[in-house]
Amino acid sequence: MDIMKFIYTDSNYTELGVLKNTSIDFEVGKFKTATNDYSLEISINAWDKAFNKGSIFYSSESEFGGIIDSKKVDTSKNVIVFTGKTFRGMLEKEYIQPPEGQAYFVAKGEANSVINELIGDNFDSLFTVDNVGLSDINVNYQIRDLNLLDALEKMLYKADIPSRLDIVFHDGKVHIQAIPIVDLSELLQYDKSYGITMIAQTPESSYNHIIALGKGELTERLRVNLYLQSDKTWSSSKNDDYKGLCRKTYLYDNSSEDDETSLIEGAVEAVEKENGSSTVQAVFSSDDASLFDIVGAKEEITELSFKEQITKKILKVTVNDIAANCKFEYKVGE
Repeated sequence: MDIMKFIYTDSNYTELGVLKNTSIDFEVGKFKTATNDYSLEISINAWDKAFNKGSIFYSSESEFGGIIDSKKVDTSKNVIVFTGKTFRGMLEKEYIQPPEGQAYFVAKGEANSVINELIGDNFDSLFTVDNVGLSDINVNYQIRDLNLLDALEKMLYKADIPSRLDIVFHDGKVHIQAIPIVDLSELLQYDKSYGITMIAQTPESSYNHIIALGKGELTERLRVNLYLQSDKTWSSSKNDDYKGLCRKTYLYDNSSEDDETSLIEGAVEAVEKENGSSTVQAVFSSDDASLFDIVGAKEEITELSFKEQITKKILKVTVNDIAANCKFEYKVGE
């Protein structure tokens, strides 16, 4: 069981002390898969009134913390319940729009430099980007009217080195940077000894061929055929593993799209949703991995196995005095 301490501040982010007689539930993870929020319950007798709307709280050297958005007083239990977004969830407040006169915001270059540009001054001085210009990760991604957290996740996953957004609070700031995703599936195989619970289902007749139609008429219409490859990527190269009765075609029609790259991205995203690629849901309590790392496990009864990204991390905290008793849960699948 992990021991943590949670510091709280006033609305100017001035440190006031350590939370006591408190329970906190956090949920952080992938955009729209995790809620990226928290609920904090504190005894009325232990509440410092300077800890209020606009204040933050955090456990240093972790991403667990957030900003107070609202509160509810429950006199029957003698508690106050605060709710709001975690630091990761705060990134959801912004959207990335294309520059005036352009179709897309083109995110291209060293990953942390691009993140720094996207963050800008949208979070005052609370957020800072580390190692700007110093990572070996390069991105090249077109963004149009995407939520900031969603855009960062997609951009980093499609980088030349598939990466994730690392978030850590220390020295009074939320530090963010790109970190390569680690594939732990060969080194770390979870089973019942980790307290794993699993719901596993094989996909039914997944699509393995896409006809993507874009702008234009008849012979002038933009048309791309994509085929599922053995490594689960899509390309224009035919794959003989999927032919005859094994072939299943999906028609993607976007008559307003005249850019082939964007057409392909939209088609693949649509098919992956239709295929229900995340057909495994698992919960385990080990704390040996990070959000978006890849883990593997096997269900002994059906012998179904998975190799999936961690998409959600849940932390339940109980503070009796100062030291916090913590229970972590990881989840894979949508």
